Amino acid sequence: MMLDALMVEDLYAAAHAPKLEAFEKCTEDIKSISPEAYNWVIRSETGHWANTFFGGLRPQKTPQKAAETAVVVQPASLPSLAPTLNNALALNEPTDVEMGNEITPVPISSNPFPMAVIDNDQRIAARQWENLITGVGQRFHSLAEFREALRKYSIAHAFNFVYKKNENQRVTVKCKAEGCPWRIHASKLSTTQLVCIKTMRPTHNCQGVTSKAPFRAKRSWVGNLIKEKVKESPKIKPKDIATELKRDYGIDLNYSQARRAKEYAREQLLGSYKDAYTDGDDGAFPVAFAVVDEENADNWHWFLTELKEIFGGQCYHAYCLGYLAEKLNKDLKGHFSHDARRLMVEDFYAAALSPKLEAFEKGTEDIKSISPEAYNLVIRSEPEHWANTFFGGLRYNHMTSNFGHLFYSWVSEANELPITQMIDELRGKMMQLIYQRRVESSQWITRLTPSMEDKLKNEVIKARSVQVLRSHGSKFEVRYGETVDVVDIENWDCSCKGWLLTGLPCCHAIAVLESYGRSPYDHCSRYFHVETYQLTYADSIHPIPNVERLMDSEAEDGTVLVTPPPTMRTPGRTKIRKVAPGGRIGPSDFLKRQLQCGKCKGLGHNKRSCK
Repeated sequence: MMLDALMVEDLYAAAHAPKLEAFEKCTEDIKSISPEAYNWVIRSETGHWANTFFGGLRPQKTPQKAAETAVVVQPASLPSLAPTLNNALALNEPTDVEMGNEITPVPISSNPFPMAVIDNDQRIAARQWENLITGVGQRFHSLAEFREALRKYSIAHAFNFVYKKNENQRVTVKCKAEGCPWRIHASKLSTTQLVCIKTMRPTHNCQGVTSKAPFRAKRSWVGNLIKEKVKESPKIKPKDIATELKRDYGIDLNYSQARRAKEYAREQLLGSYKDAYTDGDDGAFPVAFAVVDEENADNWHWFLTELKEIFGGQCYHAYCLGYLAEKLNKDLKGHFSHDARRLMVEDFYAAALSPKLEAFEKGTEDIKSISPEAYNLVIRSEPEHWANTFFGGLRYNHMTSNFGHLFYSWVSEANELPITQMIDELRGKMMQLIYQRRVESSQWITRLTPSMEDKLKNEVIKARSVQVLRSHGSKFEVRYGETVDVVDIENWDCSCKGWLLTGLPCCHAIAVLESYGRSPYDHCSRYFHVETYQLTYADSIHPIPNVERLMDSEAEDGTVLVTPPPTMRTPGRTKIRKVAPGGRIGPSDFLKRQLQCGKCKGLGHNKRSCK
């Protein structure tokens, strides 16, 4: 019954949508619940009932104003909906209370705390979350998305909650205050991955959060919350983070919690060497590898030259920000204190990440105020290869070359093998990786890859607080908090440069697109779409015969392939040769020191055995 009601609502929304994008969104919502229902709707002569396709004029009949208490509608079966389309009811957003097996509607209150007095000067930033939970019938793509919305909703309305049920199919939550009736229940819709709010008691009889109980939040959650703040002010102190979170969101954090959250935010902004990148889901995609005698500049130049010959076209060479920062720190070591070096490295990161010239110049000027020599070193290090302000290509927010971590872990397991077996071992691992990702992506039901879907949803949530002011042509002025930016939707550009740097529309662009009835998904980089990801892994690396049998065969010219002789492990403990720093082996590494007698000064014996 709940699924029927949701599809009826989607059908009404599709019928009233004046634009094709909105019509397609509603019908896709139906399809996510039932492909059969979607096919029925598409075949039901949309030109006669959908505003998007109707060719004539049909005056809008003003529906009867809904009562303060919503009416529970028993939807008819899907094939009987078309004859009743013109009698569509005015739907509001009711919030119901669970009474046994029935749903009893209750009036919606604009103030969930009728007894409490909320300080308007507090939790200013949290106001954008006040309407993340709207009531019964609201849908989410997953239980994780529902829990995230619930957490932010509780912060905005200043109350704590506890889970009565927290399972993989359903979630039931109540207000933590003793005796407070506030309660909400959501569960997955059968045969789908969608989650729907089934019941909700919307009103509290408590005073909200009146005590200073610590807010329990994961390091990753708070880190994502402060990520933009850390990006703008890399040198912000943990105590300042805690103060601002308390002021803007009412969240209490101690110093260590704020410090760990800042570390997580920096890791997300600058990249972690534990992660691998490059495909549409932030995963490493194997392109090419080579086996060389030594890792040096000449071999790297040869490898990259060969790679460029394969791909051709114009290529932009981006420097690894992590390597540059490590080198800068090494060059400054011995000349400056630890704190001074830390500040200059942070300023260097801020300059590299800044999308605008003013922010880049501020970061470098901060370095100059500590050391003019370090400033000159940074300026001479070719910023067009590592600074977002000057880089000519697209980096999709990948600032470090840590994509090799996965491959290095493979090599470490195979580096003791003969070269042919080593290559075959790496080939097998890449073959398995491509197969696994092809199978996993076939189960995805979203339009974007999972990691990009999450990033876009975060921007969509922020877009709800963006004010759009129409300007001229395709350009718009947008205001988000105290910042003002300009969006050009036709050229896929925003003055914040977030759209260009990440390949995903920023919150400013999303607000403009939605005001026009356009879908943000249609303005994401094609590399992030599931279809492109699946094409990336559509081809396989095929199995080959056993490598050892190939080694015993003859070449075309009749010569026999020579393989390394088999080695036998000698009994006893293996002796490990110590190698000098830099990898150079000198006489002192393998010559043993001879005994010298302290009595006769002879060699080969000591004074105790001297005769």
